[in-house]
Amino acid sequence: MDIEKLLALIQEGESERVEFKQKATGALNKELTAFANANGGYLLIGVDDYGKIVGTDVKKAQEAVSAAAQNVIPPLKLKTQKFSIDARDILAVEIKKGDTLSSVGGVVYIRIGCSSRPLSIQEILMLSSELGTLNWDEAPFIPFKNAKTEFIDWFFEEIRDRRGKSIADENRNRYLRSAGAAKDSMLTNAGTLFFTDVQEFIPHARIRIIGMEKGQPAWSKEYEGPVWKCIESAYGDLLREIKKIEFIKGTKRVKMEEYPPRALREAIINAVSHRNYIINADVRIFLYPDRIEIKNPGGLLPGVDLDDPDHVPRNPAICDLLYDTGFIERYGYGIQLIKKETEEHPLCTVSFRSDPNRFVVIFKKDLSIILDDSDKQILQSAVSPMKSSEIAELVGMSKPTVLQHLKKLEELELIKKIGSGARTRYEIVK
Repeated sequence: MDIEKLLALIQEGESERVEFKQKATGALNKELTAFANANGGYLLIGVDDYGKIVGTDVKKAQEAVSAAAQNVIPPLKLKTQKFSIDARDILAVEIKKGDTLSSVGGVVYIRIGCSSRPLSIQEILMLSSELGTLNWDEAPFIPFKNAKTEFIDWFFEEIRDRRGKSIADENRNRYLRSAGAAKDSMLTNAGTLFFTDVQEFIPHARIRIIGMEKGQPAWSKEYEGPVWKCIESAYGDLLREIKKIEFIKGTKRVKMEEYPPRALREAIINAVSHRNYIINADVRIFLYPDRIEIKNPGGLLPGVDLDDPDHVPRNPAICDLLYDTGFIERYGYGIQLIKKETEEHPLCTVSFRSDPNRFVVIFKKDLSIILDDSDKQILQSAVSPMKSSEIAELVGMSKPTVLQHLKKLEELELIKKIGSGARTRYEIVK
């Protein structure tokens, strides 16, 4: 850090990433670990709460920081620098964001706004999961006797049919343990998700499809049971909700779904396999007139880049079970597959959004390839409910021609017809 950056930090005042201290006293270890458990930051010693440079004994401050850091587990990544401004010394301590959660005396602190506070057990579990340091899915959860024989039989039949592996009955339990589905006489969380009616034990482990009209939920359907059954049922119903569109491509008439089916399926599988199960929320699929949004609790793990996503699974045991049963084709290929399938599909685009609480895949309908200039002109004109004759007058076409285009736009769900007979109006679907 140079002097210009230091002065800028002081000018901006205390924040989630900056703390002022007149002297190196008080619970320094709490402040240091709170920064490391958040997004990192700076502790500026020799600056008062109002941003006035008062100076400090840098040698004593460094000794105090070193002593405080020794009480933090695991060790912190710190960098200290001395600055002199108007004959007053400042010790700037840069704290890097930690790869794992740090604690002081068994207490985990985090920086929230301009203060530091201890985390609850639930918050520690959630943050550990987001950092990828807690494999929730491999933890023992309920007695093995809760597993349903029919689900276990299905699992080993799928392994045989899809992976060519035949597991003898006497070796089944050993295989489930090696796959992370069981430990001793217990099902792990992953095993519970796969081999039970899981909502009895983890109520939020379900999928929900929500139909949206004019920005409001119009209908919804929930999918429960083991996660593999939820995936298949939700995907099947989603396919039935999307339309097949017929259009001319080059010299041929083609008919295809308005969204790429394989990409939709992969997005649902990704949502189930990579979600954060500690967050008490379900996977939701929002079906809008112009797009589909698939949302799962929990964002990308630290260090995972959407442009080059390495295979860093939050739930390795769940991923292994889904791979064994053919849901996952190749490790670490989910996002690339979604992109590839969508790029090859002429009727939609895809984008992704991630924050610490959620990950969203957005399939946006793009029918420009099958709309002619007259279609586009009508769409631009019908900004409010209008008669076909009014639209014809606006765009300078005959009423029969306009009706022909309106029928096409209605089939594409871009225009909606309201009323009947002389009261018929047309409006853009929102």
